[in-house]
Amino acid sequence: MKWNATSTENQPAPAEAGAEGGESDVSISQIIERAVNDGFAQLRKELAPPRRMVHPAEPADGAIPATVKRYSALRHFAGPSADERAYRFGMFCLGVYGKKNAIDFCQRQGIPLIDGGGDLIAAKTQRENLNTSSGFLVPDEFQNDLIDLREKYGVFRQNARIVPMTSDTRSDPRRISGLTATFVGESTSATPGDKTWDRVQLTAKKLMVLTKYSNELNEDAVLNIGDDLAGEIAYAFALKEDQCGFIGTGDSGYGGITGVTTALRNVDTTVANIAGLTVATGTGYGSSYGSMVIGDFNKVVANLPEYADAPGEAKWYVSKFFWGSVMQKLATAAGGNRVADVANLPMNKSFLGYPVVISQVMPKVSAVNQVCALFGNLRMAARLGDRRLTTIQMSEHALNAFEQDEVVIRGTERFDIVVHDVGNNSGTTGPVVGLITGAS
Repeated sequence: MKWNATSTENQPAPAEAGAEGGESDVSISQIIERAVNDGFAQLRKELAPPRRMVHPAEPADGAIPATVKRYSALRHFAGPSADERAYRFGMFCLGVYGKKNAIDFCQRQGIPLIDGGGDLIAAKTQRENLNTSSGFLVPDEFQNDLIDLREKYGVFRQNARIVPMTSDTRSDPRRISGLTATFVGESTSATPGDKTWDRVQLTAKKLMVLTKYSNELNEDAVLNIGDDLAGEIAYAFALKEDQCGFIGTGDSGYGGITGVTTALRNVDTTVANIAGLTVATGTGYGSSYGSMVIGDFNKVVANLPEYADAPGEAKWYVSKFFWGSVMQKLATAAGGNRVADVANLPMNKSFLGYPVVISQVMPKVSAVNQVCALFGNLRMAARLGDRRLTTIQMSEHALNAFEQDEVVIRGTERFDIVVHDVGNNSGTTGPVVGLITGAS
């Protein structure tokens, strides 16, 4: 019997063999051959690798093509339209990279590809892997997602006062004193008084983030590409904003920004003269927070001005380590706790009746003369100026990307933080106060 690699399903029946036995043998052979061939055809189909989708067919309404797959759960985009937003942002990133199909998609969907000089890039002028020196501005619809992600990750942005900057600088008036009422005698004139003001000056600084990504940027994985890139960029921005806002020292590593802990410490060279700081009880702070007592935190709360103690606005800002090793320990050691109270503490981060906000840029290791806990109304003490001109650029040549078959993605934003109210050394505290460890 001759082996045939194709199915014999539609082949004509063989000629009559002339004998009953011969006819039966030929018929059985055909059946066996057909079954074997069909079985191997099905096996080849099942073992064949899945077809990679390079240019998915785009539905007329701009929805996600059915052939686009989600290879893992989205970690950063959330809500009912998370997939669509991640897909659109991913296609924008591929358009920035110069993928023709993605550029066409952006043009059809009204997603502008605007370079840093403000020029709209037309699809017909693009070629693979084309970049501009100044990058591409992230469109407004994605700016909102990046801002939401920064607020999800960034403690300082969530709690400081956000002011938009329409240019690279912004100057806002700040009231530093008001009118004074005085008693006067009959026919005696009052001494005139005026409000006094100064200025809060914001100057946008450029913040940059670099990340590497596989050079195999394909539209079939665009959902996860968009989700991952948005998360990486937003997390890096949020972390640096927190570092600048809470612990910035004013040097170049923080863009010249002075954070809250440093601003408090800079009020006076003598800690005892700083109205906004409470010195913790005990010693041994070079290696442990163990000397702190509940009364230290009571003093911090008492030190906050009443005007800053608005419901839901006054909060503690500490690291997770400080929360667990100091605050929880003191809370569980206090009398009157039930088992349920202790068990529920991690789910309800509060201390002395105020919310506890975890910021991992706050101190996690004890040291002397260290502002280890902040308390108060951050919106009244600091402003975050948001220029909101995030740009994205890609390169195959930076950071040895060409040799490693990777692409380097650069994101930039411009912002500034000014901590303008932390009290003085004359007995006046500001809307944010703190706890500082002893000098030994």
